[in-house]
Amino acid sequence: MHSGIKSWKNLVIYAFNAFSIPLLFKTLFAPWENDTAKGAHFDLVEKIVFSIFSRVIGFIARIIYISIGLVFTLVIVMTFPIFFFIPIDISQEYLEKLPSFGASLSYGQTYSLNKHSHQVTAPTSLVLYGKEKVLRMIDRGLSKENSRNVLLVGETGVGKSVIISHLGVLGESGLSFSGIRNHRIVELSIEGLSVEDFEKSMDEAAEAGNVIVVIENIHGYESVYEKLKKYLTIPHLGIVATTDFSNYDQVIKKYPDFLSKFEKIDVDQTNDEDTLSILINKISIDGISIDKDAIIEIIKLSNKFIGNQPQPLKSILILEELRSLHKKITIDNVRQIIADKTNIPIGNMGDDERKILIDLEDKMKGKIIGQETAVKDVTESLRRLRTGISDPTKPAGSFLFLGPTGVGKTYTAKILAESYFGNKSAMVRFDMSEFSLSTSVILFSDRLASVIEERPLSLVFFDELEKAHVGIHHLLLQVLDEGRLTRDSGRTVSLKESIIIATSNAGSRDIIANPSIEKKDLINKLIAEGIFAPEFLNRFSDIILFKPLSQSDIRKVTALMLNEFRERLYEDKKIKLLVTDALIDKIASAGFDPDFGARPINRAIEEIVQNKVADYIIDGNIEGEIKII
Repeated sequence: MHSGIKSWKNLVIYAFNAFSIPLLFKTLFAPWENDTAKGAHFDLVEKIVFSIFSRVIGFIARIIYISIGLVFTLVIVMTFPIFFFIPIDISQEYLEKLPSFGASLSYGQTYSLNKHSHQVTAPTSLVLYGKEKVLRMIDRGLSKENSRNVLLVGETGVGKSVIISHLGVLGESGLSFSGIRNHRIVELSIEGLSVEDFEKSMDEAAEAGNVIVVIENIHGYESVYEKLKKYLTIPHLGIVATTDFSNYDQVIKKYPDFLSKFEKIDVDQTNDEDTLSILINKISIDGISIDKDAIIEIIKLSNKFIGNQPQPLKSILILEELRSLHKKITIDNVRQIIADKTNIPIGNMGDDERKILIDLEDKMKGKIIGQETAVKDVTESLRRLRTGISDPTKPAGSFLFLGPTGVGKTYTAKILAESYFGNKSAMVRFDMSEFSLSTSVILFSDRLASVIEERPLSLVFFDELEKAHVGIHHLLLQVLDEGRLTRDSGRTVSLKESIIIATSNAGSRDIIANPSIEKKDLINKLIAEGIFAPEFLNRFSDIILFKPLSQSDIRKVTALMLNEFRERLYEDKKIKLLVTDALIDKIASAGFDPDFGARPINRAIEEIVQNKVADYIIDGNIEGEIKII
């Protein structure tokens, strides 16, 4: 159709509805009908007053609005030649945002409701993107004869409040869908509202005939569910409520009869295309100066590194921070803001980080004794991650450390965290013995997801993996294979920026008995004993055997631990400990145990060194030098 003619047609339809002509014709004699419906119980004086103010004045006002509307429509009809020759473009979507007039004359007043609520609306410059399916479902839910109630379920930040604001605009229009046109969208303030005021407000909303009540975060008001039920089936009353997935499962599902009266509508986060449109719309409204590639980078990096917020919220928050710079925003500004927020290095590597990666393997080997293969494999995975060449469909690296107690499995992970992430506490540790029961699978899933949402670039450490329930092994299959975790609620989190290290003492006896045992033979034995399933083991990037420490290794570990204590002692107390070969040999000999690796060394240092240092301090010595024989 010719664009001008199509625009003219849209404008004629708008003109006819702008002054609510169809609605006012329909309700022209509403006061008489209302009077009859109530049994005409008024006395003579009341009938005279009612006739003057409600019937006569109301009738005249309706006639005036209808007359103005008809004249306005006639004027628009006469503009047809202009639109025929000039291709003016006026869309229906634009006209839907323009308010109509006179509709309020057809409905009842809501004095108490007005006191305890506010009308929802939004600026016409606000554009709703990516919610077409949600709006179609809202249309169907609010257009029903009975139970005109919808429940919007989605995480904070996916746009539930923006949708409701958009409904406020549609309600003021005479052109929107039947369940909402010419309706008032009001948000009821339930917090602190008395039962009497709540019921009075809802009664007025029901009697008015043009009200849609909004109750945000309805999960927080369980006390009103029973009182609200009687309003959920009233024909001319709509209710729009909101909640999130967690509270939907934990709170609202406990009331199935209440829930059955709502049309449940899931509100998902926006995709990249719609998020881009939202940002461009906001940039236009706020007058932000920003490069186009910087806008795309906001979405790309927020998707990759910010897991605890949905789109479009996380991109909007980044944009707000960038706006505070008060300058033309570039892609480097975006990278810096997100790096600062997440403590994750982003963009080209600086000289300091490049040096860390180059020196990482040697630095770790200087602290981890006897496990060169393990050190080499984990440092190489970190280099792949940081240079952006790791498999994008899986975690950056996933390792299973097999070996006896005390040979350095946990220590290797700690030193990696310290060497690259800055400190040993940067490692996120899970003691898998806490998740041995079938009931702990969901708990583990939620804890892991929460950690990764906060810190997507993490070193995740699963200690004593063999003690976890087999259901957790099944859960980790997806994590290791696809780099993502699906929670019980259906939400997913990405572990593609994470390094996963799991440890197990399974097979320790075999390793101690035969330190040169082949990895393949040990794995086959663990599978035959039913400790791990073959498909589970196959998902790890590598399985690394930690061999028992020799007497020579124990001596090296002892020297490291004594030197660490010496440095700490001098820093804290200014006391110099002389670490001699004789002292190292003495502690190494006392601390050597093939079954427990390096762990007994700590006890030997406490007994042989630390107790004597404590006596030295108690005797009143300040600073000075101490030699232990």
